[in-house]
Amino acid sequence: MIHCPFSTCDLTEPLTNSTSLVIHLKDAHKIVFKNIHHMFILLERYLNHWAKEIEAKGLEKVGIKENEDDEHYIIDPAVSTADRTLRDEIQREKLNEILKVQEKERNEDAKQKRKCLFCKNICENRQHMFGEHNFNIGLPDNLVNVNEFLDMLEAKLTGLQCLYCEKTFTSPAVLRKHMRKKKHFKISARNRLYDQFYVINYLEPGKNWENFEHDRYDSDDDRRDDSWADWDEALEEENTKCLFEDAFFNTAQSARDHMKETHGFDLEGERHRLGLDFYQTITLINYVRRQTMLGVCFSCLTRRPQTVDNMEEEEERGEWLVKHLRESGCGAKVPSMETDFWKDPQFLLPILENDPLLMIFGEEESDDEPEGGIAFEKLSLSDHESDDEDEDEII
Repeated sequence: MIHCPFSTCDLTEPLTNSTSLVIHLKDAHKIVFKNIHHMFILLERYLNHWAKEIEAKGLEKVGIKENEDDEHYIIDPAVSTADRTLRDEIQREKLNEILKVQEKERNEDAKQKRKCLFCKNICENRQHMFGEHNFNIGLPDNLVNVNEFLDMLEAKLTGLQCLYCEKTFTSPAVLRKHMRKKKHFKISARNRLYDQFYVINYLEPGKNWENFEHDRYDSDDDRRDDSWADWDEALEEENTKCLFEDAFFNTAQSARDHMKETHGFDLEGERHRLGLDFYQTITLINYVRRQTMLGVCFSCLTRRPQTVDNMEEEEERGEWLVKHLRESGCGAKVPSMETDFWKDPQFLLPILENDPLLMIFGEEESDDEPEGGIAFEKLSLSDHESDDEDEDEII
């Protein structure tokens, strides 16, 4: 996002993308900057300079018209020596800054441990992701601010978004199948946010990092598929919290077994008995978690007594629900499909961040969404393009 650089402009809201910025400058201020996309990652300083020049001298003294009848003025580095000099100066200063950052990263940041994006390994350096998983975002000499870059990519994977086509999927299992099938083990060259992480953009104006897309380590597709098996294992080994008490288990399956044996809550059995689809299963899990957090039985809606709420220890408060489920048998009494919570979209959103219980069912689905499932588009979360092969998998 960027604000209009003109101090006299009535527009106070930031512009969200370069296209809207170009349109605004042309329509509101009658100015067109040629090849402004070359300055995309250095835009603020560049535009602030010209805004001050125009406000001080007047547009007609700074820009030129291609035709007398034109109402718009143009600033073109191919014609204007001042513009070309300014671009070169900004480029050089930023490049020096970037090279200092890159040197620090090589000597310090690159040696810091970091969890792999695709497996549970804590890596001594970044070479693990590039070497073991063949996930290549470029050669080290071409990259800068790499930790910030990896944080951005990690957030996309956590949000179940493909790194290449950037479509969002319903579960980690569906995402993995898609990325394997489509060979999407790379990032999107269309995403301009990535430009800032490639040194080439500070070296040559207008030359985009996608020119380096073929600077890859030697690899083969079979090895890629095998290496991503670590991602599957990482999902299964994350600690899973019981829906009814503060008990944690090494796998989601262990947590389900515990809930069935201890609390009478057979999640897998209820799915089959009620014919729950993926979204309805997610709704049930999140609903139960929410009710437990509120101190309410998910089945009979009995609320935890005030005397229990006043107890200092969380463990003592949690024991009330365990005892209630044991005595009432409510763990085996899932509310009917007519109950309002089944239709409440808030329960499609995770109550517990990165809840492994929400992820395990992706492995058991056929990867194609069942007919009649609730579509996330109907919740107005986002709109996504889809192709014929993936349309049933995409949120």
